[in-house]
Amino acid sequence: MFNDLFEHLNFAFIFIAAVLFFAGIYTAPAIVQKNIGWMLIYPRWVAKLMEKYFSARWNFLTIFSLIFMLNNVSLFAGFISGFLVILPLFFAFFTGFHVAVIGYDLLGWQGIWHLLVNPVAWLEFPAAWISFALGIKLGFTVIFGGGFSSAGKMCNSLLPIYAKYAMVLLLIAALLESGMILWAEKHKNDIK
Repeated sequence: MFNDLFEHLNFAFIFIAAVLFFAGIYTAPAIVQKNIGWMLIYPRWVAKLMEKYFSARWNFLTIFSLIFMLNNVSLFAGFISGFLVILPLFFAFFTGFHVAVIGYDLLGWQGIWHLLVNPVAWLEFPAAWISFALGIKLGFTVIFGGGFSSAGKMCNSLLPIYAKYAMVLLLIAALLESGMILWAEKHKNDIK
């Protein structure tokens, strides 16, 4: 079932991406508690944008399209950042870190717990690890496999892997998350 994934991608790269991602999550509460401002600027800016512009009053298709597009742009950037060799490692760490800062700011440790048990995360996390692992592979190709021209050819062969695994996981996650948002908005008075 996953033969083509592991044929094109070393499992060690996925493992490295996952470890860095969870290291980011683990680090976030301490950074928030110590209020190290420069590390909190970006995730808090994103949270304010989401709060200001994201509306549960939108219809399902609008919410779904926005979530799917934003997640794909973010993870695809992590993939192609491999041309700059070490950037996928930073993407992996800081994606976990930024998500955890937003969750921790909202609900404290409960926000981290919700992040880890949310069924949407079970889809988005592996999509992220695959994307960053693809970027790590590109970086290895730049250094050890013949430079940028070889990495360009490698990128073309990895695009179907990104589409088949990361994009499909993000598609399912966006459908689920959009439904959950609308359900929560509809039943918010019942939940209180």
